[in-house]
Amino acid sequence: MDKKIASLAVVLVVVLVVAVRTAEIPPATIVGSAEIFMVNNTTATIVEKDGWGLFTLTVKPKITGFTLRLEFPQGTTYLIKINGKEIKGKDVFETKISQDSEIIVSFQLPKEDTRKLYSGEGQYYIKVKASKMPFWNSEYVIYLLPREKKD
Repeated sequence: MDKKIASLAVVLVVVLVVAVRTAEIPPATIVGSAEIFMVNNTTATIVEKDGWGLFTLTVKPKITGFTLRLEFPQGTTYLIKINGKEIKGKDVFETKISQDSEIIVSFQLPKEDTRKLYSGEGQYYIKVKASKMPFWNSEYVIYLLPREKKD
């Protein structure tokens, strides 16, 4: 009887560990602004011919103290304004969020990546990750699209 209970306990612990590692419960509601829209069932934003793009994220936390991470294409510079504070950087932005926040993201792709985007040679995106251990995780992808020519 003791062996059966011990083996059942081991199985239960393994199942719990797998459940915690694979769970994806978003730590916040992240809503994009008018600059972010849906195209072919994907989230996208526009990049101008000079490589600049702009969008706003509204973050409403379900838990406090989670990590928000934005991963840009390699070589991309950014200027982010979060709750009145401006932060400049390159490639990756990471911060802790504890309150409702409005994040204004201005970024510039490298010239070569902008040329490839407009010629259709490459596909670029920004990953927005929100996480807090043990099981609060979510990931969003914002695809970068060239501005369409108007006749």
